[in-house]
Amino acid sequence: MEWLKTINLLRGMSEPMSEVRIRDLVLTDEHDTVDLEESLVDAAKKLLSLPRGILVALDDGKVKGVLTSIQILAAVAEGSDMSSETCGSHIDTDVMEVGQDDIVSEIVQTMNERRPHAVVAIDDDGNFSGYFSPNDYRQAMALAQNKPAIQALEE
Repeated sequence: MEWLKTINLLRGMSEPMSEVRIRDLVLTDEHDTVDLEESLVDAAKKLLSLPRGILVALDDGKVKGVLTSIQILAAVAEGSDMSSETCGSHIDTDVMEVGQDDIVSEIVQTMNERRPHAVVAIDDDGNFSGYFSPNDYRQAMALAQNKPAIQALEE
């Protein structure tokens, strides 16, 4: 078992693969951030630049919600003025926060029970540190099973 720990340390992982922690994953892709006061036009432009992804709405570094194409389309359907309406008025607040030291296999049950619209990682101060995407989940499960990860879906 010592050899496995050595391999994990070389890979930059401090835990055995069966205990993949949030901090072991790359959570800085597949999202962008928006301020609550940003316009929906600006948010739509950011979303269009992401092949797959989500916008995380922040207020002073804290996660307040997420914005996806669903919320943008709902605003259009409601006849909202996309230039003056703000992201904060249209965010989805059904977000689950996980800590950097949380073990992925242990948070899966909570994720399945809650079924949040997004899972985000936060640091020790409660500030946003990354978006836990479906691709990140697949990567974590592959690491836990000591198998190569399925490549992320590409457009």
